Amino acid sequence: MTGVAGVLIAMGVLSVIAAWLLSRTTGVRSDVTVIATDAGYLSPETLKDPALRIRGRPDYLVRDRSTGTVYPIELKPTRDAAELHESDALQLAAYMLLTEKRYGAAFAGYGVVRYRSAEFRVPLTAELRRRCVAAAEAIRAARRATAIHRSHEVRAKCWACGVRSVCDESLA
Repeated sequence: MTGVAGVLIAMGVLSVIAAWLLSRTTGVRSDVTVIATDAGYLSPETLKDPALRIRGRPDYLVRDRSTGTVYPIELKPTRDAAELHESDALQLAAYMLLTEKRYGAAFAGYGVVRYRSAEFRVPLTAELRRRCVAAAEAIRAARRATAIHRSHEVRAKCWACGVRSVCDESLA
């Protein structure tokens, strides 16, 4: 019996250390259970909503242990900003819509984006929902277009663009 107790104690200590490391490196709090992750140590869950024609995999999908609610977490570990970028808000909004579709009333009503220096708890408002659906429609329309024009004046974006070599509007 002593051997079993020792193993259980060791497992408990390892669990606490793992939770601490997860919290320190990702910002995932220790009071949640990770349901799915795209980070590699659990199976990812691809969420789908056929009606909205969107799908995606948040970095973490977690369940709050005290409330039982589920919400997505998106990590941007190299981003150092004091304000949430619109593109990140829209990406998180898509994950929130998908989480709401998959988990129904268990969806927490918000999601989290974590930058290197800041964390944003973003509620799924009617306005954010509208902007996300509009962005998804715009992406689908752009994919059908025969010509897509550059939408910015930022040389660095052109340098990082995957179609730079065939773009006749490139700034790079």
